[in-house]
Amino acid sequence: MKNINRFNWIVVCIPILILATYPIYKEGAMAFALLSTILTGLVQIVLSILMLIDEPKNKFLLYYVLGVLFYFSSVYFVGSAIENKELVFILYFVFACILAIYLSLIVNFKYKANNSFLTAEWNDLAIVNFEIDAAILSKYVPIGTEIDLWNGKCFISLIGFMFEDVKVLGIKIPFHTDFEEVNLRFYVKSFDNGVWKRGVVFIKEIVPKHAITIVANTLYAEHYETLKMRHQRAQTSSQKSFRYEWLKDKKWHSMSMITAIEQQEIAENSEAEFITEHYFGYTKFNDKTTIEYEVTHPRWQQLQVIDYEIDVNFENIYGKDFTFLSDLQPTSAFLAIGSKITIEGKKTIKQTTE
Repeated sequence: MKNINRFNWIVVCIPILILATYPIYKEGAMAFALLSTILTGLVQIVLSILMLIDEPKNKFLLYYVLGVLFYFSSVYFVGSAIENKELVFILYFVFACILAIYLSLIVNFKYKANNSFLTAEWNDLAIVNFEIDAAILSKYVPIGTEIDLWNGKCFISLIGFMFEDVKVLGIKIPFHTDFEEVNLRFYVKSFDNGVWKRGVVFIKEIVPKHAITIVANTLYAEHYETLKMRHQRAQTSSQKSFRYEWLKDKKWHSMSMITAIEQQEIAENSEAEFITEHYFGYTKFNDKTTIEYEVTHPRWQQLQVIDYEIDVNFENIYGKDFTFLSDLQPTSAFLAIGSKITIEGKKTIKQTTE
């Protein structure tokens, strides 16, 4: 939220600052102010379209669109009626600034109460867990964190789920609201201000959308990869079935589950509670810097697993360090029903030099 507001106000203020140099640079200032105004307008028109897709009945956005249409449709008529071209330029420049500031206020008020970087639903999480030697993960542990154990056991999990109703800074991005994700993750904790924060570290996250990969890898230093994916979800009178697949090197990798229908509470102090009750993400940016972000969601319920199957070439997908998972028997599997979630802005943790 802060980033989009700052960027928006910057592009709004640049033309005004350039025009302020008019007494010195005359025509040059006018030319650059006009060019920057056009660029500001293009940025804001794209932003308004994305917002309208999300809220087609928002009257304030509709007023903005009407103002933009009037602005462009009046160019010919005003230009023909007024001979003083400098006056025409000033009129259009002022009107453009009004439109830009108006949309900026809409953006500010719209998201003031909800400044999560991303909101979405994580649904039907098929989770398969392996108990492994913690030493295998040592080079992947971000600075400022340590491996989080359950009853002395170190786990790594393969998780497939649906990412649905996705909004970035409150805006639905066309063709990027519903998609599959499969990730391999392990569990860490970080001691901060006298409190243990429990989080996860992703070895890799697979999605079918290039834009998601670019944004996550750029802003959060994550390890996303874009692959072709597909899924199936079905239900009979007595059971449910879930299947997630992803294509790499002409092979479809998959994980599937068959579950009961009745929802169950996740028991306190259980392995399933340990796996699901981690609310921070940590990324190893380098040996001295860690990226931290918070994930919020209510306590989940689960479905009892009747049967499950994994067909994954772990070396091909995750590298030689995880080849052994192809032959390792999973410790457990369960289906978390999921819920609405938020992903908050990132925080940087740096190693302090002594």
